Amino acid sequence: MEFILIRHALPERLENTDGPADPSLTSIGREQASRLANWLAAEPIRHIVSSPKRRARQTAEPLAKKLELEIEIINEFSEIDRMSSAYIPVEELRRENHEIFEKMKNRQWKELGYLDPDLFKDEVVAAFENLVSRYDKGDCVAIVAHGGTLNAIASHVIGLKTMFFAHLEYTSISRLSTNDWDGGLRLATINETAHLHAARDVLEPLYY
Repeated sequence: MEFILIRHALPERLENTDGPADPSLTSIGREQASRLANWLAAEPIRHIVSSPKRRARQTAEPLAKKLELEIEIINEFSEIDRMSSAYIPVEELRRENHEIFEKMKNRQWKELGYLDPDLFKDEVVAAFENLVSRYDKGDCVAIVAHGGTLNAIASHVIGLKTMFFAHLEYTSISRLSTNDWDGGLRLATINETAHLHAARDVLEPLYY
C-alpha cells in the first residue's frame, strides 16, 4: 500500500475576505499542478482524495483528468487555518514579519481563525485512519491537501509528538508505504520536487 501525500500548488494571496479565505491557484500554481500530473501519470494511482479547499482541488484536477479518476473530497483534510479571513503564503508572512506570523508564533490560534493544533491533528488522523482501512495492500492513493494536514499525517505515522516538523514545498510529494516486516506504514520519502525541474526518465518499470 502506498499513500502519495501532495501539498497544493501556489495559491493567490487573499486578505480580509468576507468569510473564510479560499484562494484559487496562481498561473505559476497551475503550471506546478500540470507538471505534477505529468510526473505522476505513470504511477498506479487508483484513487485521489482532496481537501475541500479550492487550492487543493485545483491541484488535484489535472492529475484526476489525466488518470480518468474522480476526486473524493474529505472535509477533515482542510487546513488548520480553515476559518481564517486571510491566506498569505507562509514565506511571505515570514519575510514581511506580518502580524499573522507573530500570532502564529505566539499560538494565538483562535484570534487567527485557526483550529487548536491538537484538535486539528486528532481530526486529520481519524480521517486518515478511516481512509487506510478502506484499501488493500496493493493500492496506491493520492492525497492532495495542505502543509499542516500532511504534517499531521506524517508525524502520526512516524510517532512524532511535534506536528509541524517539515516545511513542504508547493506540489511537493511525500510517500507513505507499507513496511515489509510488520505491515505498518512508514515514511518512505518527503518533499520530492524533481517534477518541478526535470522531465521524468524512468530507467526501469515501476513495480508495486
